[in-house]
Parts: sequence; C-alpha cells; structure tokens
Amino acid sequence: MHDVDLLPLSDQLDYSYPQSGPFHIAAPSLHPLYHYPTFIGGILLITKEHFSLVNGLSNRYYGWGREDDEFYVRLKKAGLLKTGYITMNESQTVAYEIRRPQNVSTGLNTFKHIHEKQRRPRDSSNFFDQKAKTNKLDRETGVSTVKYDVKATHHVMLDGAPVTVLDVKLSCDYMKTPWCLKKEDHYLLDSVITQHPPGHR
Repeated sequence: MHDVDLLPLSDQLDYSYPQSGPFHIAAPSLHPLYHYPTFIGGILLITKEHFSLVNGLSNRYYGWGREDDEFYVRLKKAGLLKTGYITMNESQTVAYEIRRPQNVSTGLNTFKHIHEKQRRPRDSSNFFDQKAKTNKLDRETGVSTVKYDVKATHHVMLDGAPVTVLDVKLSCDYMKTPWCLKKEDHYLLDSVITQHPPGHR
C-alpha cells in the first residue's frame, strides 16, 4: 500500500517481499510529516494473506487520514506486529513493534511529500457523525464487505511492464456511511433512508 503523494528519494529503501510480516517503509523517523510511534501509513508492505486476515481497512473513512491508525489496531489484535518484552518493576510487559527500515541515513529527506490540502478540500471534510464513528475500532466493515461493479478493464504498458487498470463503481451503504453521498446530494439522505430498508445499497 503506497500513498501516491509520498515519493521515495533514497536508494537505501528496501521494497522486498514482507517475509516476516507487515513491513512499514515510511517509518516515523523518515517520514517528513508524521513522527508518532504507532504511525503505519504512507508505505506499508503486507501480504494478501495478512491483509485478508485483518479484513483489510475499514470502509467508514471519507477523505484523507486516520484510516491507517485504525489499521494499526487491526494488525496488533491479529498478532501481526513483532512482539518483545520490557521489564518494569520486576515484571515483564508486552511491547509491540512495527518492522521498519534500519540504517537508512537519509533521515527526513528520505521522501518528498506533495499533498496539498488547499487544492483538495474533500480531504479535510467531515459529515454527519463520521468523526464519532471513526474514533472506534470498526468490527463490521472491511475488504470482505466492499461491494463494487467493474465498469471497464484497461491493459496498458508502463515503462515496459504490463499493467491492468480497473474502472470500478463502489456501492455505498447509506445506513453505515452516509458521508459517501456527494455533498450536493446530502439533502436526499432522509428520503433515501426512509424509502428503503436497512442494508439497501
């Protein structure tokens, strides 16, 4: 999983297969913006098996940000983070550690971050009770609950490598995530919810 607005600048970064579990390339010591220890966003290598094990990411998020913090909790609960022990007051406490690059000398110059909030106001928008809902661990939605239709398939070559681009239309569960409606359609929400039974998409 790779943020499109985070460009790697260092040839010391390792994009190898995450054999030992999820591997967080955009470590807090290297990311130009986020430096808290549980940060796992930006660039994360994870196998399809592990992604399925935690049911992927929550579908409750709209805009930009915070979904990776919830994903960290999913990885932790699934036992996919490296565990160690810290001895305090003669007792041992479990410590969770995210696997990250070691010995990268470029520090905060390892990436270029090109996200411009002013040009993308949708990124910082919150609607209805979105903030309250996304403050809790989402035990309902994930990759297994994503509903979509493939509208078109495009086969292209990128620098000599074959790439398949899928044009998909996502379905919206208005009962669980009403903010997936376009802002100009919010006035329709009451009639949509009253006219259709729960779970209608």
